[in-house]
Amino acid sequence: MSYFVRFMLVSTSAIATALAAPVPNVLEVGIGAGTLAGSYTLPASEVICLHARKQKAYSVAWKDFNARDAKAIAEVGISVSNPDDAGAKFGDVRIAFGDPDRKPTVYSVVHAPMTLTIKGKGAEIAFEGHAKDGTRLRVTAQCRDVEEM
Repeated sequence: MSYFVRFMLVSTSAIATALAAPVPNVLEVGIGAGTLAGSYTLPASEVICLHARKQKAYSVAWKDFNARDAKAIAEVGISVSNPDDAGAKFGDVRIAFGDPDRKPTVYSVVHAPMTLTIKGKGAEIAFEGHAKDGTRLRVTAQCRDVEEM
């Protein structure tokens, strides 16, 4: 293969890589019953993934700072404790609907079993369980753009 052809292939590949849009983080929520039942996919551009090594946490969060509708999702957070340790993973989940100043509906689970799968520089987190009132909850996150602390 001539030098020129190799140069063009490498240049084209480098340009395509540079122009490719970054792959966004994904956060999805499922509520199993009640007036808020349904599946929610949150705006990817607003989903934050954070791996805080000193604090021993891998967290994903989203928040609507202008939430007013009682049936609108206002915030979601999932955090895995001790993500860098071997063994089973546990963490916390919080899902809130409505205006935080007007008695929002909040589903939270503390120290729940969940899965954490590290994939390259990102991760996938999954939780399926029940809130205290028995409502079935599902939260899945795909982190591709992770803030490291």
